[in-house]
Amino acid sequence: ACAKHYVVHSGPEKLRHEFNAIVSQKDLYETYLPAFESLVNTEVESVMCAYNRTNDEPCCASNYLLSEVLFGKWGFKGHVVSDCWALTDFYSDIGHGTVSNQIEAAALALENGVNLNCGITYTALVEAVKTSRVSEALIDEKLKPLIKTRFKLGMFDPKENNPYNAIPFEVVDSEENRTLAYEAAAKSIVLLKNNGLLPLKNNLNRYYVVGPNAASIDALLGNYYGVNPNMVTFLEGITSRVAINSQVQYSPGTTLDRKNINPVDWSSGEAASADVTIVAMGLTRHIEGEEGESISSPYFGDRLDYNIPENQLEYLRKIKGNHGKPVIVVLTGGCPMNLTEVHEIADAVLFTWYPGEEGGNALADILFGKLSPAGRLPITFPKSLEQLPPYEDYSMEGRTYRYMTKEPMYPFGYGLSYTSFAYSDLSLLSANIKKGQSTEVSCIVKNTGKYESREIVQLYVTDKQASVNVPLFSLKGIQSISLKPGEGKKVVFNITPDMLELINEQGDAILEEGDFTLTLSGSLPTERALELGAAKPLSTILSLK
Repeated sequence: ACAKHYVVHSGPEKLRHEFNAIVSQKDLYETYLPAFESLVNTEVESVMCAYNRTNDEPCCASNYLLSEVLFGKWGFKGHVVSDCWALTDFYSDIGHGTVSNQIEAAALALENGVNLNCGITYTALVEAVKTSRVSEALIDEKLKPLIKTRFKLGMFDPKENNPYNAIPFEVVDSEENRTLAYEAAAKSIVLLKNNGLLPLKNNLNRYYVVGPNAASIDALLGNYYGVNPNMVTFLEGITSRVAINSQVQYSPGTTLDRKNINPVDWSSGEAASADVTIVAMGLTRHIEGEEGESISSPYFGDRLDYNIPENQLEYLRKIKGNHGKPVIVVLTGGCPMNLTEVHEIADAVLFTWYPGEEGGNALADILFGKLSPAGRLPITFPKSLEQLPPYEDYSMEGRTYRYMTKEPMYPFGYGLSYTSFAYSDLSLLSANIKKGQSTEVSCIVKNTGKYESREIVQLYVTDKQASVNVPLFSLKGIQSISLKPGEGKKVVFNITPDMLELINEQGDAILEEGDFTLTLSGSLPTERALELGAAKPLSTILSLK
């Protein structure tokens, strides 16, 4: 596996070849580095360095990030690969301007730890050796990890001795893999609103499936994907699950991101005669994604307009009308978006992300109650773009569930179910511990509704007496449990000293005495989550002496 993009890489997308991300040591070690360190600790094979600069150094030529942190402090044993053509940015007219030519770029990257170049810059290493800019010994040293990787892949073994050569082509899109794709799609779908409409019966007289993403394969795909002959769209999934005597009608109704050229509307009025209308809308890779992929994006793949395209909202308003028939909104996308009006208009809202080849079947099984939704938001959905700091500002102040003080539209960790859950019997094994000691916190989670479902139990820690600014909440544990109606289970989390550490302004992890709030909940434990229907959380105080 390859961990990327190292590090502090979030955009702006168009400027990434010249952008300089300025970040404090505290934010670097508290937010941007931990995921990479965790991957190194699990022996990830390679790390890809990013296009941008971080604190004035190109990520693919950063002595601090590569030599001192990755190889030095963490002891990384694998290889570093550049993002494709990132080394060209060292000397190109639209890049960082770090060096003047290809030879200097190749030497700079090699000296700072880049083993493999995705691009052509390393072809200049031949000339770099001839001019004594780099030594053959250095090239040999940087080549060794690449050879080790190739040995692991069996590339130097006889073909018959390499187990990878025995994998048949039939495993591609096999039944086993499609089952896994279905499971991933179903478990990731998040129910954002439900006024009691869902789950639907599958034998209603007439279902009306509409919207630009209803029959779209692009709505199933993000960036970087494979294709196969059976990409199940939402329309196909729904049609396959309804009773044989039910009718499904379809109309795209509107385009993805602009008004219809033809003003004649034969679509929205049909919703009045349907038992329920399902509107598939939102984003696709044409609007958001990598700069060259997003062909309909005026911002080269970034989302500087936080709203859903206005033509889609206008179509949703027409679909809802005043006929009183229920409307379900199914959203696709890979980022937060302004869903305030969608939430007000729709009777139910489901966020599917980009669900992949089995997305249509997974959605249909949730709509018709074969499965109860249990997905949770891994990001915060602000109410508006104004709630966020400037895009070029990499400080964590005001960002994410950990530091955002403004009330979001949907909080981190949030997601509804067809059933309800109750948390009770909170217990803390030891309320007072010393440095180096651990304890346990537990509770009973009970399914108090009518449907079998999973609950995603989340553990949050809040340092109440820190010497520096610390997160409002820090997610420190997750457990997924399946509960039948009326069933309860005890959930236990082990609280270890590292969960209570803070990151100071120098980027050091330290453990301070004081009180910590431990919270067990099914969402970020805020008033907004409760307003939206999340279960009431449980909290207790742990003291570290």
